Amino acid sequence: MISHVRALAADIGPRGTGTSGEEAAARYVAGRLTAMGLPVEQQSFRAVASQNAFPLVICLLALLAVVLYPLSGNLLRWLAAILAAATAPLLLQTIRTSNNWLRPLLLKVTSRNVIGRSEPRVEVRERVVLLAHLDTNRCRLVWRAGRLGALEPLTFLTLTVLAALGLLYIFGALLGMRRLATAGPDWIWLVSLAPAAYVVGMVATLWKDDRTGYSCGAHDNAASVAVALTVGSQLATHPLRYTQVWLAFTGAEETDHSGLYALLRRHRNLLSNAAFIGLEGLGSGDLVYLIRQGLCFRYRPDPQLLAVAERCAAQLPDLQARPAQMVGEDETGTLRRTGYRAICIAGRDPATGTLPHWHRADDTADTVSDLFMARAARFVIAMLNELDGLQAVRR
Repeated sequence: MISHVRALAADIGPRGTGTSGEEAAARYVAGRLTAMGLPVEQQSFRAVASQNAFPLVICLLALLAVVLYPLSGNLLRWLAAILAAATAPLLLQTIRTSNNWLRPLLLKVTSRNVIGRSEPRVEVRERVVLLAHLDTNRCRLVWRAGRLGALEPLTFLTLTVLAALGLLYIFGALLGMRRLATAGPDWIWLVSLAPAAYVVGMVATLWKDDRTGYSCGAHDNAASVAVALTVGSQLATHPLRYTQVWLAFTGAEETDHSGLYALLRRHRNLLSNAAFIGLEGLGSGDLVYLIRQGLCFRYRPDPQLLAVAERCAAQLPDLQARPAQMVGEDETGTLRRTGYRAICIAGRDPATGTLPHWHRADDTADTVSDLFMARAARFVIAMLNELDGLQAVRR
């Protein structure tokens, strides 16, 4: 498995969404699946270029409201109030779905998915999708291992500041109507300069954050790709009896989850009741199945998949798989919040509480453990066999 990690994280290197590195990773994975004899499907789609694009445009929308509010006319005050009031809900929507209504305004790049399938020996009674994303993120200033303590408070503070700005301007617009005010700044606008200054600081921080280089992404997520390819290799020679397994290597996970959305759109009918197992950071640390996850607003895994993970952990104590919680967002969160069955299997650094070397320059191939990846692959295979066994006793 370490050869896959070296090929992706060392030979190809950084794989930012929509970059030549991500494209090279897709070609590599497609070649490996073809060599296994598995059918390969490839998808291309348009994706937002950066995870910071959404909060940046939201902050700029808030600053536009600050510019419009003191201009002549109550109509402009109401327009400013509406724009400002929309910013906190838009940021909340972005946190929960990695998307929002402003997406058509953002710069796009071409990203891609690679999908392999293992057909069951008897018949399809269950579909399981293993998710392992191809792209890597930048070496972030805050959104990284070692800075986890600041991540949630900063997010809550930003939501509060944006909400306060919106409420302040709505109050000012209502007050303006009552007084029939038509022009000139007032005390409400002067008060709003405090949250506006915070927003200006956010814009500067986000802009600087987007100037950092891309991580090589050995843990996030070359190691998980290696685990999925290893599972696929076993399934190619020893398919399950009743379970069709999809090996979905997605693009744009680090920005707007467009790869996942593209997969769900194309195969909506087939995957409406599928079980999704997200693989994240499976290169070292503690082998965990996440029982509570998310940024600011938590979500939990599908109860049946959680029960399967618990049984496999109990049956294979040498794997040392255990339950854990983690702050952060990935494709599992998008799936759970849109009603799909999903669970995340991850590597967790006990020192930081995040994926090991998460979004850092030192996330290199030499930091990954082949033994850890072998344990992770065994655990995923055990879960697949357990799910397949559940289908055997039905009907």
